[in-house]
Amino acid sequence: MGSPDGAIESLDAALLKSMELGKSAGYSRRYRVVAPVVSRVFNFERIAELTLGPDWQKLSAAQQKTFVEVLREYTIATYAGRFDSYAGEHFAIVQTQTFQPGTEGVYATLTEHDGKVHRFDYLLQKEGDDWRIVNVVADGVSDLALKRAEYTETLRKKGFDALIQHLKKQIQAYRDGDKQ
Repeated sequence: MGSPDGAIESLDAALLKSMELGKSAGYSRRYRVVAPVVSRVFNFERIAELTLGPDWQKLSAAQQKTFVEVLREYTIATYAGRFDSYAGEHFAIVQTQTFQPGTEGVYATLTEHDGKVHRFDYLLQKEGDDWRIVNVVADGVSDLALKRAEYTETLRKKGFDALIQHLKKQIQAYRDGDKQ
């Protein structure tokens, strides 16, 4: 994605398409719509490192690779599972902001058919020629902070394998339609 807002526009378009397909299209069809875009616009390696903090360096290279892949899969599953109905909602980019060279904020909204507005603040970092998301703050709640609190606690108390199993169970719940 050549620009920060271009990356968010791509994501928003995929999410809107997923919503328009709806529940009747099924999870796997929505998954196929959002997967390539989510994989392209998120920097899962950086998100994984930020999520686990100092624990990231304690993982083996194989564990790091596994965590990045499962985190990617979980993120796609979350979008495919949650963006499953359409009733005239629309996305809009409200503002972009440069924090420092190579780091931008893109502020967007999702307006529901009843006029309720949800705010999405995206933090993106430049990687080569592309801008990739490293955090999403939805209605004031940081996805990165939530994941860090949950995942580091699981990792420290139960270990790496338990963390991966926990995420895989959540992915399966989205597939089965048991999680929103």
